[in-house]
Amino acid sequence: MYNNKEIICEYADNNLQKPNIYNQYSPYYESIKRQRIKSFKEICENLSRLIQLQELQPGFPLWTSKLQEFISHYGFSFTKIDHIKLINFYLSILSINNLNYINAKICFDILSQLTRKMRLITRNDLIIDWKILYTWAKLVLFNHDESYSLISMPKHIVNSFLFCVHNCRPYFSATATQEILDEFRPCLCPFDTVCGDVMGYWNMFLPVHLPPELHNQGFKLWLSEFLDIWETVCNNPAWEQSLISLFSCVAWYNIGYIDWEPWFSPIFTRILKNLSLPVGSVEPTKETQNYSVPVIATWIVAMIGNQNLCIQYLRDLLNAIKTFYHPSNTGDFQAELISFLSMLAQAFVDRVYLERISDPVWYFNPPKSYRLSDDDIDEFVNCLKEYAFISIFNKNHLDLATETCHYLSQLRPQLIVPPLVELLFSSIDNMTEPYRYTSLITCLTSLTRQIVRQTSEFSQGQIFVLPLLLSVLPGIDANDLKKTVITFQFLNAILMLITCVDCSSAVNTRNDLSEIEKEVCLSTSKFEDFISELFNRIFHMIDTLSTEMSDALIVTMNSKMEDHQIALELTSVISCIVQQCSKRIFHMIRKKITNFLATYCYSPKISKLLTGLIQAILKRDPVETLKYLLLQIYERIEKILNQSDILILNDDKGDPELIWCLKIFSELVCARGDTLIIYKTIILSIFHRCIHIIHKDSYEIMAQAAQNLLKSLSYVHPIDYRLTIENIEEPFIDFLPIRV
Repeated sequence: MYNNKEIICEYADNNLQKPNIYNQYSPYYESIKRQRIKSFKEICENLSRLIQLQELQPGFPLWTSKLQEFISHYGFSFTKIDHIKLINFYLSILSINNLNYINAKICFDILSQLTRKMRLITRNDLIIDWKILYTWAKLVLFNHDESYSLISMPKHIVNSFLFCVHNCRPYFSATATQEILDEFRPCLCPFDTVCGDVMGYWNMFLPVHLPPELHNQGFKLWLSEFLDIWETVCNNPAWEQSLISLFSCVAWYNIGYIDWEPWFSPIFTRILKNLSLPVGSVEPTKETQNYSVPVIATWIVAMIGNQNLCIQYLRDLLNAIKTFYHPSNTGDFQAELISFLSMLAQAFVDRVYLERISDPVWYFNPPKSYRLSDDDIDEFVNCLKEYAFISIFNKNHLDLATETCHYLSQLRPQLIVPPLVELLFSSIDNMTEPYRYTSLITCLTSLTRQIVRQTSEFSQGQIFVLPLLLSVLPGIDANDLKKTVITFQFLNAILMLITCVDCSSAVNTRNDLSEIEKEVCLSTSKFEDFISELFNRIFHMIDTLSTEMSDALIVTMNSKMEDHQIALELTSVISCIVQQCSKRIFHMIRKKITNFLATYCYSPKISKLLTGLIQAILKRDPVETLKYLLLQIYERIEKILNQSDILILNDDKGDPELIWCLKIFSELVCARGDTLIIYKTIILSIFHRCIHIIHKDSYEIMAQAAQNLLKSLSYVHPIDYRLTIENIEEPFIDFLPIRV
């Protein structure tokens, strides 16, 4: 480490490991950089002084926490040399005899943090002695003194240790495999309880990240032997879980270097058996320990490649359990089955990403012949999509089915999006199965990116945008708030990714449009119809919810939560529209909202819905919004107070119209400070006249207005929230909004 005489140079940012990229956008970046260098120097000097003085307390916990805080604020803002020195420093602390458990846990946590980004340090840069961690494994995992209250173990030390070993494992030496086998093989006996501990140690410590030239010193020393043991023992022992985890891990990090094909049949047979599905009147035994779903999914995905039969075996496995995916076959097993689909899809997406990124990582580099081809991706998606579509209608596990469809759509949107859209269109008018609509709309909410995105493989997704937006509007129903929330969530998800601009004129002004783009441009002429119908339904819902009958209902906690959620979703939807729309559409929206507010009668039940509308248009164009609304509200307040000033101010029951006007005023002063200065006289006049109100709710509203005003005048506010800085208004010669 560093001592007082060493000088820490100011390294260029490109020499740092992985600094926090957001700091460079701060207006105080130079100051942050100086503080970063000063802080790191101070931390290193004090950590070094601990060793020199041979005194860990109280400095070691303090300066380690400072280092963790440094990483949190600045990222890995140090060079690779410093990075390796820090890791070796904490490993040396762990090697101290009789180190207390508190300091050991501190070392585990900081080592996990320093080694969590494996791409930053390769095996050529760092070698870790596995025996240091093995010593602590015996002390942490198999410590019997705590049960007799002889020692006090820090909270979560086991998890900290396991994370530390997991992150340090890729850096074990090439000879570590043989050393670990020699250490534990004498204890290997399937009929002894010690066998479980041995398998756990092997799963924890055996190196699986060795490069191809070291495979003879790695998994080739033990894989065939362990597979034979696994095939021989069929009574589902507890240690089998560790063995399966080890197989999955070695398969993932050595794709293409292990021939799994001879083992496909026993592997998939064991997986099917271990699912423990009920068959007829035979109930599965409760003693059966099911395999970990993520582990099995990773193992299967890792075995795919080079045109082998793995996907065919997977297809046969899913076909064998197809009936159990049906929503009518309810049971505890369904969570595991649908999770299996989700984990398969997620692992497959991860593998495609790691194989095709421009900057590959050192620990994941399969041979080109074993990398996933486009045909493999098509075959995999076609294999899973039928079961994913069935699972969408499972009422208890919709979230898992949605995740599966999301991952599959990332791989092949053309195979997932159109069928789901067609299912939605067919379910909209189906009154006998309302759950079909909510299930499909929830699923499509997670696919909006694939719907609106133009790619070479799937360019027709945008054709569905306007038909989808128009078709889901009946879902805004005051009598079914849950369906309304789901509909708003879908609208929010899709509207935040598009610009609401009528691009139909681009067909006549541009000659570089494809046939699909022409169709999309023509469909955008329906944006105004969509927005008009959307606001009509919103206003109708507000009117329904604000009736006396609705206010008289017993308010439960669930209804309060639904009202609050609807208000949030509605605000978000309108904000997405007004921030990404043309001026023409914004003027239409502003006019509709102001006209509705002018005739609205106050109801506390749905005041949040209307204030959400105000917040949305205020965010887009505070100048124009204040011009129309603030003056209007000021006149209404003055009129009310001039009629009976003393009576209203001293009325402890409050005037509903005045309360509503003050509520709107409180929201209007949330506008940017520079736009409020123009109306300084009006704002102060309202405060001076209404500050003496004795009605509790009115006074609280005025207090909130004062708080909002102070925030607006002191905070920094973004001016533009759009997806693009380009001009989205006509003519569309230089820029076409549908290509955002």
